[in-house]
Amino acid sequence: MEPIKLTGWSDFPNALEEIKTKQAARVNENKGRALDAPLFRGLGNSEWNLETTLERSPDVAAGAAYTLLDYYDKISRTQPVIESLLGTSRPDLPELPDFKKTVQAIGRSMRDIKQGIDSNLYSYLIYLRHHGFPSPFLDWTVSPYLAAFFAFDSMASGAEYVSIYSLTPDTSRSHDRESINLFGPYVRTHSRHFLQQSRYSLCSRLELSGMNDNLDYDYIFLPHKDTLEKFSDDYIAVRLDIPANERSHALKVLDTMNVNPYSVYGSEEALVRTVARREMLFDRV
Repeated sequence: MEPIKLTGWSDFPNALEEIKTKQAARVNENKGRALDAPLFRGLGNSEWNLETTLERSPDVAAGAAYTLLDYYDKISRTQPVIESLLGTSRPDLPELPDFKKTVQAIGRSMRDIKQGIDSNLYSYLIYLRHHGFPSPFLDWTVSPYLAAFFAFDSMASGAEYVSIYSLTPDTSRSHDRESINLFGPYVRTHSRHFLQQSRYSLCSRLELSGMNDNLDYDYIFLPHKDTLEKFSDDYIAVRLDIPANERSHALKVLDTMNVNPYSVYGSEEALVRTVARREMLFDRV
């Protein structure tokens, strides 16, 4: 998608109104069929791509392509370790052979990957995503101002622009066993999911191996950038680029809206970072 370059932070509210105008026009084209709420994602450098933490993690072998069963095998072994050390407890995940049966069943019926992710697994995937485990989820927020905070808060050194992506789904079709699934807010999980008004997307393709009656089914995770471009007609996608030199001003305005590290992360470290930023950065703005 071609970026819309803003001259400064003050242009951001008007740019959001333009996105609403695009959405209203699409609703009119669709003869009044409503669209889902837009999602937003902030990146600290306009040169970065839409990539999951699984795609860009230095702890994942270069070029490694994970499937749902591969990934489940990894994460299912983490739960007892985390619970033992933290003294926490959450619903048990099924053993890998039992989960494989679930995946085989949804694969045979040609349903998309979302059908195999129940509420317990979804909750654990969110927990891992918010605590640094490489994840196939790409996280979004329903708040454009939270997305702007993430862009400026994590801004890369030397960046010329930061980017805020807006994505409005217009259909939920699957294409030749490929799908882009969106996951919503209703789940019992870590508080950051709610503080950040999070949503998640997951791109995958159903993979078949074996022959005749001995087919095995699995779902391979796909890069978001390529998949969203391939099925661009299914979405209204907009990218806003804001000059990086607007960081101090933007973060100060966001702080007055109570969008700051503490409100977003809720931790003691985030509280100290919020106070430090007010004392050491905002007094110069």
